[in-house]
Amino acid sequence: MNLLLVGSRSVQTSASLAALLAQETPPDALFVDGPDNNPGRAGGLPPLITPEDSAGVLELAAANGIAAISGPPRRLKQAVQTYRPEQVLVSCYPHRISLALLESVPLGWLNIHPSLLPDYRGVNPIFWQLRDGHAFIGVTLHRMNREFDLGPIIDQCTFGLADFPDFTEISRRVGRCGVQLFIGYRDNYRKGWVDNESVQDALAGSRQGRPRPQDFAVDPAWSARRLVRFVKGVRNLGPPYLETPTGRDLIQEASVAASGRLAMPLPGERLIHCYDGSVVLGVISEERW
Repeated sequence: MNLLLVGSRSVQTSASLAALLAQETPPDALFVDGPDNNPGRAGGLPPLITPEDSAGVLELAAANGIAAISGPPRRLKQAVQTYRPEQVLVSCYPHRISLALLESVPLGWLNIHPSLLPDYRGVNPIFWQLRDGHAFIGVTLHRMNREFDLGPIIDQCTFGLADFPDFTEISRRVGRCGVQLFIGYRDNYRKGWVDNESVQDALAGSRQGRPRPQDFAVDPAWSARRLVRFVKGVRNLGPPYLETPTGRDLIQEASVAASGRLAMPLPGERLIHCYDGSVVLGVISEERW
């Protein structure tokens, strides 16, 4: 199966590529959203390695001899025409794809979405799952169609957050889990088991937008572990904070307090007593004027 991996210069895309390589099913080519790596040249382009490739996805492709194109959305069509994939796997690509381009690939486009669809369609589902207090993150492999996050569901899985991973590590796990779902789908396809897709109800589930600054507020009424999961999981995206009688505390760190911890916090700390335990917050105070 001639496979094109489409993504971005992100941890999720890099993790998906690494997982495909570990399974000895490397993509035949890679397209990542970003600066155009060679606008004046058509055909197969050499992998681009730049300082902006912080997740190392293009460097990983180069090290494994995988042809790569980096460019704006208009160049995705060129990549499809150049490599003529039988199937496309999408992992963290931030743009809509035209129906004509979706229909030009014989076995279609499959997307790794970081939630259990139909819940948490839309922007940054990892944030909203953490915001809503989930102790796990869902991953869905679904077929792409003209409707955003509404294609038929192929398979799903979850992973826990007991170790309080940050957003980078959560994204890495999403990329890996999504590839495991894809490998299972591919194996079933080769066996002729192709009737396991479920159509989504467009009226079911939920859809969220981009997080607003006020969405980063923590609530002392949460459980201790929920509060720590949220702080550690979203602080890469924006500063979580605690409203206080004198202003706002920007939270830099959070941990569940050791049993028997004295009530007096250290300088730069705030001790929050939740219904099931206490949380130590590392904070910077912003006084209201």
